[in-house]
Amino acid sequence: MKIKILLVEDELELRENIKDILEIHDFELAEADHGQMGVEMLEEYNPDIVVSDVMMPVMDGYEFLETVRKNGKHINLPFLFLTAKVDKDDVRRGMETGAEDYLTKPIQAKDLVNAINASLNKKWNRDMWLQHKVEEVLAEERKVKYHELRTPLFGLNSLLHIIKDSLGVLSEEHLIELLNKAISSGDRLNSSLLNLARYQGVDVIRTERIWLPSVKNYLLKLLESADQKQHYRISGSDFGCWFDYKQFEFIVGELITNAFKFNSGEYIVVELKDRKIKVFNQQVIFDVPQIIEIQPFSQINRKYFEQQGLGLGLYLSLEYAKKNQACLSITVDQQKVFCAELTLLKE
Repeated sequence: MKIKILLVEDELELRENIKDILEIHDFELAEADHGQMGVEMLEEYNPDIVVSDVMMPVMDGYEFLETVRKNGKHINLPFLFLTAKVDKDDVRRGMETGAEDYLTKPIQAKDLVNAINASLNKKWNRDMWLQHKVEEVLAEERKVKYHELRTPLFGLNSLLHIIKDSLGVLSEEHLIELLNKAISSGDRLNSSLLNLARYQGVDVIRTERIWLPSVKNYLLKLLESADQKQHYRISGSDFGCWFDYKQFEFIVGELITNAFKFNSGEYIVVELKDRKIKVFNQQVIFDVPQIIEIQPFSQINRKYFEQQGLGLGLYLSLEYAKKNQACLSITVDQQKVFCAELTLLKE
């Protein structure tokens, strides 16, 4: 496939000469008379490199370059400037905006072709470096298994370094993608640290039970606030209970979050019956029916869950349930449905 060049030059004779030179060297060309026309042609033509004059009517080369750089899609598009004179201030302005190189008129064919190839090589090297760094981070994050706290911390740190080192190279779309990954790693780290602090204080935490008049209304609020709010079904009769509000919030939040996170079906099911809250979800982790023992720092199917945190959420839920004279159990039934069941005290 031929390299596509957008040539922006207002002098017709010079533009025709440059076109002849580049076509002889097997480049594909599109032409524009000034920067504004170049901007309009970019989306349709999608060039590999832009060769542009600096001094032009309507929109000069610097304005053209600055306009192009505002579009994240073209943040890494090489720009090669042609100019009758090279002033230090002009060079600095062009380089700060992202110009690859300057060629002074009259232009020699060999110099032009060499400059284009050099600019393209720089772009390809940047692309390959960025791809390698992203793959390196993701691969390394998958390898880190000896401590779950290090996984999100490593991911966060590495992603921030990539973003820092790639400013001016990353498109806005890729930058947002990496920032979202960094935010996700930060959220996971924060959640793990909070649960670790809760675990260290679980024996001495105070339980202040109050009357919660409507378990169903609380569950509905929680389900509606979840990102997957359309993917649930709730059934059964409402009831009230005595429970520490914050501990009830933690337990139910943990059960709902886990159900959504590991659900392999279309929706989760929440059932209220006989003072029990049951949360069901389809799953592909367990092959046989079983009762799952809830232990601290122990994760169900270690390989599958290795990056899901410290394994403390369910254990803390179990301990909070005991403090409120309730019972929490986890089972997998004959149909391989995962069920978390919270049985509340009968008043």
